[in-house]
Amino acid sequence: MTRQPAALARPALAAALPLAAALWLAGCGGASWDGVDEAVVRRVAEDAGRHDTGPLFAGLEGDLLLFAFLWAGLLAGFAIGYYARVLFVERADQPAGKPGGQGLRAD
Repeated sequence: MTRQPAALARPALAAALPLAAALWLAGCGGASWDGVDEAVVRRVAEDAGRHDTGPLFAGLEGDLLLFAFLWAGLLAGFAIGYYARVLFVERADQPAGKPGGQGLRAD
């Protein structure tokens, strides 16, 4: 059984795309990659006569800011998961041990 050319090209393309992206990024190593804040927002604000007020979380910088956002995400995920369980799984007329409707026992 012979494979079609399109089927042979798919694995080669899948291997070549990450290599091409890595080479392109290596070639752009010296380029300035300004974020949206520096490239757009700051310029528009200066044109409107507004000044920089500083960061929102002034005491948190670097890894401490990442750590704070990690904990905020963990707490928010716990709260969303808990209340989604209460809203979508448990019913008021059934205890917490019996999710959903009737007849869900496997035995």
